[in-house]
Amino acid sequence: MISVNSKLRDLFAQPANIHAHSLVRRTVVFFVFFALYIVCLSADFIPEKISLQVGQVSDRDVIAPRTVSYVDNVKTKKLEMEVMASVANVYDMDIAVMSKAEEDVKNIFKIAQTVKMDTSLTLEQKQDKLARELPVTLSASVIGGLLSLEDTDSLKTEDYTKSVLRKYLQRGIRDDDLDVARKQVVLEAEELGLGKKAESVVAGIAQVLIRPNFILNVRETDKRKQSALSNIESVRETVRKGQILVRRGDLVTNEQIHVMEELGLYAGNISEVRILGLTLFVLLIMGISLGYLYRFANPIYTNDMYLILLGIIVLVTLVIGKVAHYYSDFSAPIATGALLTAILIGPRVGLLISVIMALLFGVMVDHDLRAVSSALIGGMVGVYSVTKMAHGYSLSRGGVWIAATNFLVIASTGLIQQLNGTEVLFQGLLGAINGIASAVITIGILPYLEHAFTITTPIKLLDLAKPNHPLLQRLLLDAPGTYHHSVLVGNLAETAAVTVGADPIVVRVGAYYHDIGKIKRPYFFIENQAGCENPHDKIAPSLSTLIVTSHIKDGVDLCKEYKLPQVIVDIIQQHHGTTLASYFYKRATETEHGECVIESDFRYEGPTPQTKEAALVMLADSCEAAVRSISKPNVNRIEATVRKIIRERLQDGQLDDCNLTLSDLKVIGDVYIRLLSSMFHSRIEYPEALKELERRKMKNGNSNKQLAGKDDSNACNGTNADAGVK
Repeated sequence: MISVNSKLRDLFAQPANIHAHSLVRRTVVFFVFFALYIVCLSADFIPEKISLQVGQVSDRDVIAPRTVSYVDNVKTKKLEMEVMASVANVYDMDIAVMSKAEEDVKNIFKIAQTVKMDTSLTLEQKQDKLARELPVTLSASVIGGLLSLEDTDSLKTEDYTKSVLRKYLQRGIRDDDLDVARKQVVLEAEELGLGKKAESVVAGIAQVLIRPNFILNVRETDKRKQSALSNIESVRETVRKGQILVRRGDLVTNEQIHVMEELGLYAGNISEVRILGLTLFVLLIMGISLGYLYRFANPIYTNDMYLILLGIIVLVTLVIGKVAHYYSDFSAPIATGALLTAILIGPRVGLLISVIMALLFGVMVDHDLRAVSSALIGGMVGVYSVTKMAHGYSLSRGGVWIAATNFLVIASTGLIQQLNGTEVLFQGLLGAINGIASAVITIGILPYLEHAFTITTPIKLLDLAKPNHPLLQRLLLDAPGTYHHSVLVGNLAETAAVTVGADPIVVRVGAYYHDIGKIKRPYFFIENQAGCENPHDKIAPSLSTLIVTSHIKDGVDLCKEYKLPQVIVDIIQQHHGTTLASYFYKRATETEHGECVIESDFRYEGPTPQTKEAALVMLADSCEAAVRSISKPNVNRIEATVRKIIRERLQDGQLDDCNLTLSDLKVIGDVYIRLLSSMFHSRIEYPEALKELERRKMKNGNSNKQLAGKDDSNACNGTNADAGVK
């Protein structure tokens, strides 16, 4: 596992030239994850093959795998035909028809009068001649009637014929009304009371001359029909997820086949349009996500390992969500991705992942707003619940928060949709189980991702801070003074970290281990001498400096042996920076070869603190050791000492790279002064009580022994903190 991790880190380590192979490498990673996301999300787009035919008896229940809304072309066409039939045709009246009819009536009677007056012709000849000369074809009975009318009756018959034609033509006659109009003309003539001959003449001429005078306006009619069609909306049908399309034993209909085709079920059809839409959607989400990281989380964007970690988290969460989604949309633990990201990388990126996961999960659930809302809000609450605070976080507590939130979201949205109460309660319980499952899955996956990507989480740091850790146990047994000193430094630095925006957990754990290297030679450091002779009094200052400064390298070696995270190693290496071992340097300059002493030989190797956390440990370490060396500490002396230490470190350039401002240093000083004053304040003497104690000691005969023990302890303190601790 270690070799695989090292190869992975070497593969994606930043090259000396940051642009070398970076674009190619990132492009490959981008499209690999893109392809994996598409495969995961499009699994439902490839349905089971269904080959039912119209009229065939179905051998199964066909159930809609998702909700789809489609245009029913058959019903839409039927509706269009109904609308077009309901639009009345537009007709224009032809006034020339009536004029022509009246003109023809006049000519008929005029010609009939002329023929009738020709005495040289017989009746049959007159009928033949009249039939030939009339402008229209009339029946023999009508022609005979015309010839038999008296002059007075002829004029009256002509007027009535014109009147009947005018009556009907003025109302307008369409093609489909012509037959009805001709029948009504006959009835109209019979009611005139002119006699049978005259009535037959009126009816015969009117039936021949009456014709449609309403002409269809094709252009206007089409225009109105097109206008009516433009206002028609296509008939859309919606099939809900889980709806039975064809029941077992039913005869398959054309409409059912059409619905299966729309769902992509028929004969295993794959919708290229859906695949294209999914491709664009995933590309858009990935592009916007990278843009967010570039703009608001650039350290993550520039680190290929972090980008790979994010890709893996999203992929794993999608796979888990898809498996759970087949049981219920509300049981998918989508908040897992947000929890892992918030813990391993940071809460801001965790919120981004919660949004991404909700959007991608929406594809699985056909954009069901209730399921998407639950995934989104649950993930955001999960990020909030594991935000790094002074005492770390609890995934168990986070799971409870997510469970409660999911229940409320699902219940409230169910009430909005007026769903059945039992159904809403069941779905809410699934959401609560989903929240607990998110925390459980996170707990299970987290150690593997921590190890694979060498990320130190608050949980791992809190485990290192436990007193039963083997390395702390060694420190307690082999160097108890250093252990006590480290605990005090941890309390100081952690309290100050909260006020200046540093990570209090990193500071506390770093302080516990910052002097861990003193385990190898504990008695060369004054806090572990406990009344013994100071070995530095018998060796050269240069050797003492070498021994004292070597506890940094020894501490790093122990960290590697016990596999402590790099953030702790950095604090160990940086908590002294490049400061001067002033006590030994002064002793060296006071020897006979003092003028040959090189100051750099008496400085720590460094580097100087690169983070706020390392700087806080440096200042807490120096201030605690310096204040402990004050013979009679009081608030004024402690304040003067702390301010002096901070000022010296600032002037020596030790704080140039740690991003602390002068305002931060003032706040840090105030915190250290307050805490150190409470730790090392002078006790008030009570004379009477002391006299009584003295008398008791005299009686017991052991007062000298107790006082001697105290004096020996003070004697071991040396003349300067650098003689032992520093």
